Amino acid sequence: MMIEVVVVVLIVCAAAIYWYARLFPAGWGRLRTTVGLAPPSRVDAGKSKGCGGCSGCDRSGKGGCH
Repeated sequence: MMIEVVVVVLIVCAAAIYWYARLFPAGWGRLRTTVGLAPPSRVDAGKSKGCGGCSGCDRSGKGGCH
């Protein structure tokens, strides 16, 4: 009888984690990063502003990228 209870608890926990990840992807990502299951996302400072780090940009001041 104890084995059945453990199996049911594991199934319920797995379902709760699955639905939490599906319904709240941003929160799930933060939780994974906090716990250490996912590497922290890195943003390159040179490429984060518009297309400043892009080699295909029009740097003449007229605008336009690629």
